[in-house]
Amino acid sequence: MTPTEPEGGRLGRDRALAFSDGVFAIAMTLLVLNLRVPHVSGHNLDQQLRHELSKEGGVLIGFAISFYVIARYWLVHHRMSLRLRLVDGRFLIINLVLLAFIVFLPFPAEILGIYGSEATAVVLYAGTMVVIGLLSLALWEYARRAHLMGAMSDLELRENRRRSAIPVVVFATSIPLAFVSTNGAKLWWLLLVLSPVLRGAVERRRPHQRATPAASTSRGRPDAGPSPARGPRR
Repeated sequence: MTPTEPEGGRLGRDRALAFSDGVFAIAMTLLVLNLRVPHVSGHNLDQQLRHELSKEGGVLIGFAISFYVIARYWLVHHRMSLRLRLVDGRFLIINLVLLAFIVFLPFPAEILGIYGSEATAVVLYAGTMVVIGLLSLALWEYARRAHLMGAMSDLELRENRRRSAIPVVVFATSIPLAFVSTNGAKLWWLLLVLSPVLRGAVERRRPHQRATPAASTSRGRPDAGPSPARGPRR
């Protein structure tokens, strides 16, 4: 069997997708293992507990960002699965490499939580995210070019590319920023959450902007409407 021949038809597709969903679920579950319950004793338990929880702030941030990004890529993977008809050997290889980095992500997430003020920790985490994004995009493109999926409109194709490209751009641009300011690089990652909000605001504004010039033009044309009737001159 060549790498481009179908793998067991629908059964092969279903097994590949079920395996992928399981790996995504395991990776998201592993993230919580980085969170440790503090153990305090003696007097001023409340103060000690707040102090210990404050030390876990970096780990909590790493968990939140990682869970959000993995969930986002699972949604991209899920949208592809709804259109996927067949899988072949090359598709499975790309998918397995993608899943390997998904499972690997809890490690740089923990490094980020512990050593978040160091550039190496931020670069390792951001670099892992860039690789995951590129592999997700490559999986989509291969499935489309190999005719493993149903037909897609140009609008759907652009939208799926955008969803995969935004995390790649955000994390890639944060890497050089990390050598200047690690906190600045981590704040830059907030664009992942803000980008859908900003995009929605721009799209809501566009129809209004298109309608306003049209309305003003129609008011300004000399032939915009019938002229009022004039009586005969005397």
